Amino acid sequence: MLKRAAKVDMTFVPYPGNAPALDTVLGQQVTSMFGTYANVAPHLKVGTLRALAVANGSRAEPLPDVPTLAEEGYGHIDADAWFGAFAPAHTPEQVTSALDGLLNTALKDSAVKEKLGIQGLYPVGTCGADFAAYLKKQHEEYSRIIAEANI
Repeated sequence: MLKRAAKVDMTFVPYPGNAPALDTVLGQQVTSMFGTYANVAPHLKVGTLRALAVANGSRAEPLPDVPTLAEEGYGHIDADAWFGAFAPAHTPEQVTSALDGLLNTALKDSAVKEKLGIQGLYPVGTCGADFAAYLKKQHEEYSRIIAEANI
């Protein structure tokens, strides 16, 4: 998405996770990476990495001075990293509703927020139909980009 928005020639190097990608940036084998805040926070704090932009729709809570890609003029790019809870397709509605309630309650709890914050995770708490709609939107957007890029 960024390559197309910025109209630059970039080479995507696939890594099996943030850790190996981070190692190659720190070792100067590649010039940049997309990573989750939780994975790069220690390096940002000591100055071995510099955050250039946030790939979310809004600025990251722990990095208020780092602009979004959209603010930098690269259109709406929302490459937010997320974790989700899933259940089998035919799970009864009363069970999924109960899980939805439990997850939302937990994510609003100050002790849970504090423990997640220490790990560099800042929960949004999108559950149920809203989460399903988000996943559908992501699928449609990535499908369009993949088709347009002839991947």
